[in-house]
Amino acid sequence: MVGTRILLAEDEVVVARPLIVALRGRGHDVRWVRAIRELRTELAAFSPQLLLLDVTLDTDGLEFLQAIRFTADCPPAGVVVLADPGDTASRDRAHQLGAVAVVSKPVDEAQLAALVEELVGFL
Repeated sequence: MVGTRILLAEDEVVVARPLIVALRGRGHDVRWVRAIRELRTELAAFSPQLLLLDVTLDTDGLEFLQAIRFTADCPPAGVVVLADPGDTASRDRAHQLGAVAVVSKPVDEAQLAALVEELVGFL
């Protein structure tokens, strides 16, 4: 599926830029925020179909997931959490909070693109 609205919440430029390029290259509309305050604003303004959420923004990204998971603000295709591969506590918590997937950083762009297309295919 092409043209999916994706909101990327990631504070590290080195992680965000390649993901933005890869997803936009596949025709997706990607917006990028670096902080929870920006995330709240953009979530309301952009109405993304999918949220890519880093666990370590300026505050705990998983607390944000917990706050929106049962609200109208939660994107219809869900939330994909970006986490360090060795951070098993955050990975487990993300699954418990209802993340549709947890992706290890550094992110394999092709793998993420395939996951995005799989998730938005259910919309």
